[in-house]
Amino acid sequence: MYKQHGQFHFSPSDPTRYMESPFASWMDRFSIEHPDQAPEKDPADALMSSFAQKGYEHEDALEAAFIEQGLNVVKIEGESSDEKHANTLTAMRQGADVIVQARLELPPFGGYADFLIKVRREAESSSPSKNKSNLGDWHYEVWDTKLANKLKPTFVIQLCCYAQMLESIQGCLPEFITVALGNGENERLRTSDYFYYYQTLKASFLHDHSNYSPDNRPDPADSKN
Repeated sequence: MYKQHGQFHFSPSDPTRYMESPFASWMDRFSIEHPDQAPEKDPADALMSSFAQKGYEHEDALEAAFIEQGLNVVKIEGESSDEKHANTLTAMRQGADVIVQARLELPPFGGYADFLIKVRREAESSSPSKNKSNLGDWHYEVWDTKLANKLKPTFVIQLCCYAQMLESIQGCLPEFITVALGNGENERLRTSDYFYYYQTLKASFLHDHSNYSPDNRPDPADSKN
C-alpha cells in the first residue's frame, strides 16, 4: 500500500496480508502514517533476494514456453503505471494471446498480473451470455507464478483481486484463475468457488482501513483465515 495525494492505494497482496494478520496490515498503515514511530525495516536478506531471483526466472521460463508455442506474447512496458495501464488496455483490445506484466486497476486497487491468457468464447456454447466480453469473442484469464509446490489460500485471494480488476475492463469475470507452481504444475481453479469469500474479506479489509486509528491496534494473534 502507499499514500498519494492524501489517498491510499492498495495492491492485491494487501488483502492477503490482512487475511494472514490484521495486525501486520495495521502495521503497514501505521508505518506510512507515522514513519517516525514505526520500527526500522529489516536489512536486505540474501536468501530472500535469491528467492526473488528464482521467482523472476520461473516467470521468464513460462513466458518462454508461451513463445515456443507460437503464441502472440506482448510484454507491457511504459514509463509510468498510467502508461502501462493504457498499453495493457490496447493489448487486450487488439487480442494478444498472452499479456505479460499487465497493469490492472480498479481503485483503490491496482497491480501487475504476471500473465493474462486469451480465451475465446465457444460459438456453440449452450449459454451464449456466458463470459460475454466487451472485447469481442474473447476474454482474458489471470495466471500467477509462484515458487511454492502447493496451492496456498493467499494465492487464490490475490488472483481473485486481479480477476475483479479484469472484470471491470472486459465486462465479465474470468471463469478460471490459474496458479503456475514451482513444480511445473498449473492449478486451474473456478473463480466463483472462491470469489464471494474474497469479496467478504476485501470488504472487511477496506472497512478496517477506513476506520484506521493508531490507538486501535488489532490483536497480533488474530487472523482472518
